Amino acid sequence: MKFFDKKYDPVSCIEFIQNDQQLDETNVFLHGISSGADSWLNQIACFSNNTSVLAWNAPGYGKSVQVTKDQPNALDYSKRLLTLLESRGIKRINLIGHSLGALVAAGFSAKYPLMVNKLILVNPAQGYGEFEQSKQDEVAMMRPKLLKKLGGAEMARQRSGALLFNASDDKVKLLEIIMGNITPEGFEKSSQLLAHDSIHHYLEKIDKPVNLIYGTEDGITTPQIMFDIQKRHQKISLHPINAASHLSYLDQPDNFNQVLLSIIQGDGL
Repeated sequence: MKFFDKKYDPVSCIEFIQNDQQLDETNVFLHGISSGADSWLNQIACFSNNTSVLAWNAPGYGKSVQVTKDQPNALDYSKRLLTLLESRGIKRINLIGHSLGALVAAGFSAKYPLMVNKLILVNPAQGYGEFEQSKQDEVAMMRPKLLKKLGGAEMARQRSGALLFNASDDKVKLLEIIMGNITPEGFEKSSQLLAHDSIHHYLEKIDKPVNLIYGTEDGITTPQIMFDIQKRHQKISLHPINAASHLSYLDQPDNFNQVLLSIIQGDGL
C-alpha cells in the first residue's frame, strides 16, 4: 500500500493530502468517523493523474485541530472545510463523503451550494438528531468508550468484519494504521456530531440531484436505510456496489472508482 505525503494548512489548521494537479474542479474526499485521509488511498491513486484531488483529516484527526464546540454539527465542520478550500484557492468541487463524512458533505452542500458541482454520498450515516435523547447519549459515548478500552489498532481488528466484506490482511492492516492514529478528543467530538445531528436537515435544503453509493452487504448503513433515504429525498440516485460492506470504496476499489468516475463525468449508469 502506498501512503501519500500530507500537508498542513495553517489558516484552517487542517492536515490533508493534495496532488499537484491544479484544475478548475477538485474532487474532495471526506472520511468517516473511524477513519482518516489515508483510507482514500485507492481513490487518490486512481484520480490523481487526471484530476485535482484533496482528502482531509477532519478536525481532531491526525494533526488537524479539533472544533471548539462541545456539541458540534455538520456546519461547524463545513466551515473548517470552506476555510481550507479558500486557503488552497479551490472554488469548485465534487464532494465525496463517506459515512459521517457524508453528513458533513450534505451540510456543506446545503450551506455553500454554489461551490459544489456534484454531491456524492458514500454509505452515508444519517446521524441520530431525530432520535430520542437517550439514544443520542448512547451513541455519543459508545465509540469513545470502545477506543479507550481497546486502542485504535485492536478496535480496527475487532471491527474489520463489520466494516469490510472482504477483510483481507492488507485491508485490515490499513485499518489498524488509520484507527491507530485516531485521537480520543477528535473521536469524542465527531461522536457528538453523529449523535446529535441529522443528514435529513441538510438534504431537504439541497435542490439538485444527489448521488448515493452504497455497499450491498453493509450491515451498518444498510441497503434498506439507503432505500429509505431515497424515498424521503427523491432527488437521490442510488448506485450499489456488490460484495461490499460499509467501507465500499476500500472493499471494491476498482468497481467503486468506475462508478465514481461515471458520476463525475456525467456518463449515467
